[in-house]
Amino acid sequence: MTHTGPQSERMKGGIAMKPFLFVVAALHAGFTVCELFPWPLPVLLKVASTKLPDLSDGNKWTSPQRQLVATIVHNAGIYNAILTGGFVWAALTIPVAHEMAQFLLAGAVVAGVFGTVTLKTFVPAIQAIFGGIGLILLRL
Repeated sequence: MTHTGPQSERMKGGIAMKPFLFVVAALHAGFTVCELFPWPLPVLLKVASTKLPDLSDGNKWTSPQRQLVATIVHNAGIYNAILTGGFVWAALTIPVAHEMAQFLLAGAVVAGVFGTVTLKTFVPAIQAIFGGIGLILLRL
């Protein structure tokens, strides 16, 4: 059956998009876990701080700095949890919710590029790359 009009536009890339959106959701779920646990010093905070010089006591952070930065990273974890839910929701919608997926993927690209530039680590670039691939898939 050949579809024409707006409905066929929404169905473009639908077969490839569902599994891809689940992969991107899993990626963001992984970011969520790494940004939220363990609570005192999230995994991604440890990764991002490897380039920092050690303080006189051998640590990378003072206790107040660690608490403040951990809180900021936990906030990013909640953001990634929201994205995870949005990607799953977009994938489960029949047909795929392309407008929602496009918005979330574009947000992932922007956040990934910004994070790569400001944090000077490759981890956010993964988010940007997957977001860009998803935007391309939406156009197929």
